[in-house]
Amino acid sequence: MRHLSLLGLIAVGTAASADEPVRLVEKSTPDTVYQVYSTAVIDGYLMTPVAKDRPPERIKISGKSQIDYSERILRPDPREADHKSLRVYERIDFRKTAGDRTDEMTLRPAIRRLVMMKRGKDKLPFSPDGPLMWGEIEMLRTDFIVPALTGMLSDRAVRPGDTWKASTGAIVELTDMEKVVAGELECKLEKVDSIGTRRVAEVSFDGTVSGVDEDGPVKHKLTGKLLVDLSGQCISYIKINGERFLLDGDGKEAGKITGKLELSRVAGAGSKALSDAAIKALDLNPSEENTCLLYDSAETGVSFIHPRNWRVVRTGNGQMTLDDTNGAGLLITLSAADTVPATRTYLGEAQKDLDDRKASVTARTGPERIVEGVDRFTLDADLGKERVTMAYFVIRQEQGGATFAARIPAAHKEARLKELEKLARTFKVTRRLDGK
Repeated sequence: MRHLSLLGLIAVGTAASADEPVRLVEKSTPDTVYQVYSTAVIDGYLMTPVAKDRPPERIKISGKSQIDYSERILRPDPREADHKSLRVYERIDFRKTAGDRTDEMTLRPAIRRLVMMKRGKDKLPFSPDGPLMWGEIEMLRTDFIVPALTGMLSDRAVRPGDTWKASTGAIVELTDMEKVVAGELECKLEKVDSIGTRRVAEVSFDGTVSGVDEDGPVKHKLTGKLLVDLSGQCISYIKINGERFLLDGDGKEAGKITGKLELSRVAGAGSKALSDAAIKALDLNPSEENTCLLYDSAETGVSFIHPRNWRVVRTGNGQMTLDDTNGAGLLITLSAADTVPATRTYLGEAQKDLDDRKASVTARTGPERIVEGVDRFTLDADLGKERVTMAYFVIRQEQGGATFAARIPAAHKEARLKELEKLARTFKVTRRLDGK
């Protein structure tokens, strides 16, 4: 494989005799194109609670991934991102086994060209070719932003044997932690090699850091190295050996994952889909339209497009619940085609529900047809001390339908109604909901 050949080339480099100071730089100049190859494997266990009076169950974990992509560095708007690039994934395969369950994940072919942005600890991928799914975003979140590892490099000229500390930002990128609480990584310039006309610096790193990630308190023990192409002013290779310890509330070990990763990066080679002509007509800036998400589930039998501030939090028993980051909520009730209520009937049910909750209805709009098969009405109400808008939709399609009931704080009425209307317009029943 090409990346293994590159590693072989690096391995046979001849040590440079000079020990003069060198500058370690990851320049990431806009419009530079790289080809990136990475592989990773993990192995370990998690302790999973079973019952209150029983000890936790030990679940074996294993997994592997291979990611190959071309990347063109883009100039970020400082108000939106610290790092930004356009990627074309030639390969992205994840396989994870937990106990007796194995999951395989990849990107759908339609959205393998995407923009990757990073600001602080947060990553924002989106595709100019179509909406991503939440699972795809979660998968991409673990992928490295190599320019974000600049903090692994010394900010001064160094000689072989010199040491320095990695920045907090670089540690966050290496570990995917949300917050670093304690510990450090020590970096050291081991040597400078000559490879043909190029000079390559080898930097080692080692240390233990603790903090918090999406699973709670964690500790990481990391060792590894990276190579810096002094001529090309870029990080060209990364190797990491790590141990991730999940900690319980008392700081005791509740799981351990051992992992290995290798990444190589070659400047100047890339996909034709990154050429000036190929990207000329693309919208490479995040917008309300291109950052929307696709929900598509064979289990529930429906699909729809929604903004990222909404997230599906529960499904089951023919219902779905979505929450909005600004306090709105949506309940979707799925129905067989012949049991979708008439819109006027649903209006009566909604008014009775508010009466039962002793709400004071102050205004009503609709019912109205917003598109074929989709009706809507709203009820503004004072509910206790809160002023809200209740938005309702009735959807009828050949294979089934649904009713929506959304609760929107008055301050966000117009924005949330616009989002819910788009969700309703894109809502599709993808299989018969009567079970036949």
